[in-house]
Amino acid sequence: MIKRAGFYRETGGRITMADHAPSLRDAVQDSGPRDEDLVLAYLESAREIYTTMGAQRDALAGDEWIAGSESLLTDGTWIWPIDLVHYVRRHHVALPQEFLEHIRANSYTAPAVPDERARQIFHEEFPDNAPATNASRTAAGFFTWYVPKLDGRRARRLLTQLENAGLSAVHPLTNALFGFRETPVGNREPLMGDGTALAAALADDRYSKTEFACWKGYDQSLTGIVRRTDETTQSITLRLTDVPVSDREEAVAALVRMLDQDAAECSGFVIDRTGVSASQDWDRILTGTGGHFTVWPDTIGILRNRVGDHPELANGKPTAYGPLDVFHRV
Repeated sequence: MIKRAGFYRETGGRITMADHAPSLRDAVQDSGPRDEDLVLAYLESAREIYTTMGAQRDALAGDEWIAGSESLLTDGTWIWPIDLVHYVRRHHVALPQEFLEHIRANSYTAPAVPDERARQIFHEEFPDNAPATNASRTAAGFFTWYVPKLDGRRARRLLTQLENAGLSAVHPLTNALFGFRETPVGNREPLMGDGTALAAALADDRYSKTEFACWKGYDQSLTGIVRRTDETTQSITLRLTDVPVSDREEAVAALVRMLDQDAAECSGFVIDRTGVSASQDWDRILTGTGGHFTVWPDTIGILRNRVGDHPELANGKPTAYGPLDVFHRV
């Protein structure tokens, strides 16, 4: 059975409502252990098996927002909400001694959690409503492409193109936006409003990352992430494994058609349906300096004048796509 940490009465959620749940206030300390930074790195780097797009205020101070509140992380032995990272960092909340010893025994490096184990944990946490499609969220499949830095016009055009591909950045019924934006120093703020607010955030130099729910119909969404990779380039990622397997190819095809509208401006893209190459530094490989990949995604598009920098592509047979050469895994 999975062990739990960081579920408190004050923070809400299904698991924290029981009378025996500990109090967050009782766990607060004036300072943390000497290795608190290493413990935080462990907590942040573990595998996310359940994702939410909501945000809740700090239950103690009532001021700072916690983006993705109630999302769940696991190292295969323990499970904790993403909120715990915030409370350890800001309020030095004490972890269970057994959990702390476990982290130290792992040399502050969260173990990789196999898909099957992640599915088991997910079903243990949600035994009554854990459809197979939710279990697919344990993988990190993605479609990422790189474009020139977005200004207001480009941002609005991107949202229109997503809409034409059958993906709405606001809920089709309520026209509400769900997401957050992040500054270069890591401060996260909830992002609410409508499509106009999202377009403004995408083009705002004060923010390095914007994440939002992208709706496919009324009851299915996938996560959209726009990041500033350098002063001239932004990456756009749609998380494919938020989409049921039966609908995934349709989503990929729609995104390719969307990309076709601006193929001349694209400086690279990666399609990886299951996320096998997610740990590679695609920013450096496709738009930066250096970086080589050792695990092939399903498809990669790279600027033609950069192909020679990657000997791993030497035996590939590319297809021309605007200024890119496109390679497929064989």
